[in-house]
Amino acid sequence: MKDREIELIHKAQKGDSFAFEQLISSYDRQVLSLAYSIVGNSDDAQDIYQEALISAYKALPKFRMQSDFFTWLYRIAVNKAINFKRKKLKYQVESITKPDSDSYGSDHDLRISSSETPEEVTIQKELKDIIEEAVLLLSTQERMAFVLCHQQGYKLHEAAELMDCTLGTVKSYLFRSREKLKVHLKPYMEN
Repeated sequence: MKDREIELIHKAQKGDSFAFEQLISSYDRQVLSLAYSIVGNSDDAQDIYQEALISAYKALPKFRMQSDFFTWLYRIAVNKAINFKRKKLKYQVESITKPDSDSYGSDHDLRISSSETPEEVTIQKELKDIIEEAVLLLSTQERMAFVLCHQQGYKLHEAAELMDCTLGTVKSYLFRSREKLKVHLKPYMEN
């Protein structure tokens, strides 16, 4: 850890909320992106992100610096996202078994980069939607490994540390995720 980060951790552990804000500011996008990659919904990802930050703030006095702060924060966010998915799945199962109940909907608030023509914007959005749909078909662990290594640029050993598993396990998740994505995206690659 950097000296500045250690200093901010110590201040935040003593209750300095401004130090905590500074500490997490460099990880905002990564944690939010992780939450979105697990739940696939921007509103839910925002909620998970907020819950993870609240939990991290409350647990910070117990943080012993045995791991990197980011790894610790990431694990909190992963656990919050997985717990959210479990609760949502339970709700969906219950709603299916009850007549006249509404199931969860999906509200994707995706941003795409601007292109020169409306056709390119449409194609880009369709492609992004297809890929995100395919990624959401992966198991939670496969999706996390894929997102960490292919979308967020982490090295395999970093992904293993963040996911709290072995390097071989991450490689296995990546292999399975690539195979599943190839199958799902094959019709689109042929066109």
